[in-house]
Amino acid sequence: MTTRRQFLQAGLFAAAAAALPGQSLFAQTGQKKMTLGMQLWTLRQFDLHERIVKTREAGIKEVEISGGINKAGDPGKRAVSLNTDERKKLLSVFTDNGVRAISLGGSQGTPEDFDFAKELGLQFLQGEPPVEKLVEVSKRAEEYGIRFALHNHAFDSRYWDYKETWKRVQDCAPALGICPDTGHFIRSGFNPIEVVRAFKGRMVSVHLKDLNGVVQMKDVEGLAPADRKKHQGGLRDVAWGTGEGQAEAVLKELMGQGFTGPVIIEYDHVYEDGNVADIKTCAEFFQKVVG
Repeated sequence: MTTRRQFLQAGLFAAAAAALPGQSLFAQTGQKKMTLGMQLWTLRQFDLHERIVKTREAGIKEVEISGGINKAGDPGKRAVSLNTDERKKLLSVFTDNGVRAISLGGSQGTPEDFDFAKELGLQFLQGEPPVEKLVEVSKRAEEYGIRFALHNHAFDSRYWDYKETWKRVQDCAPALGICPDTGHFIRSGFNPIEVVRAFKGRMVSVHLKDLNGVVQMKDVEGLAPADRKKHQGGLRDVAWGTGEGQAEAVLKELMGQGFTGPVIIEYDHVYEDGNVADIKTCAEFFQKVVG
């Protein structure tokens, strides 16, 4: 009887994976510059096909799949729970539009998530596993040859403090890296430049955000959690280069580090046009700064 692992290794999705090649575990395969990507959650007002088309129209060719994919405005079925036929259809949406799926967000680093990534030819998984599971997840990433990027949300989520996060990854295999969300770090009171400098050499990807304001640590440190969250609650995503999130300085810092992973657009808020105008502005800004 064929086991599930043997079934995966048999290469049901080998042809699709070949069309969507991932990077090797610790190398960037000669890539010289960082790339621009889209977290599909940004376009959650639209159905999956529309999200991909709008991504392509903005000149973006790499996407991060959100955990749930279904109808517009509905998180729907978990991506990893799609059956064989549904996964084939998902791949065809990407390949038909010349867009490559490079990662899956919201992952807990489970074997099922890594199987999904392997089948679809993803470069890495991204998410926030329990702290006590990090070493286990890092070893699993090594076993599969697919990196895991540790993500963060704002205070007081599991990995809101970048200094504590850095300590936690030291005991993990190098296959476990970091995907800092600069917007959530700003909401938590941190300077995004300090964050990306601290994570130098360990970043797999970056969720770059620009916000309409910042939170100063001196104003929130020591406050009760509910009062502290009031400070971050009023901040909204804006197009890169139009806010106070130091988007250009962050990109230049990444360039100076020689970072060649994906810089990903992700919006926590939805504007009237479904964020389409801002996405195009972000893409143009990226090309202007990075080239």
